[in-house]
Amino acid sequence: MPREITVLAQAPHDLHALARAAEGIEGAAEIREIDGGAALQVIGPDHVEVLTVYPPRRVSCADEVARLLPDAPEVSVPLWWTDAFAPWGPEGEAGVSIALRLALGLDAVCVVED
Repeated sequence: MPREITVLAQAPHDLHALARAAEGIEGAAEIREIDGGAALQVIGPDHVEVLTVYPPRRVSCADEVARLLPDAPEVSVPLWWTDAFAPWGPEGEAGVSIALRLALGLDAVCVVED
């Protein structure tokens, strides 16, 4: 079972934001689209999945954020909700680091469920 990661941001991410977040992270070699563009995936030099990031979705109801993510800090809505998943282990640690850097670059909240 992968680690679930949620990014709550006031602006949506794109491929370039993810690439900037992955830049310089050991274990992140390239970014590819998967499932016909349904998600972006950061893979390591040995082609192991490090992080899978799905497109952001617009959320306009604070109660919905609180219901789905009760441990998240209070955030203002509307916002962009992004789901991401990282494997357990060293590859996953690189993925979590990338997700945190993505959130930092967006001035967003990142919640990692362990």
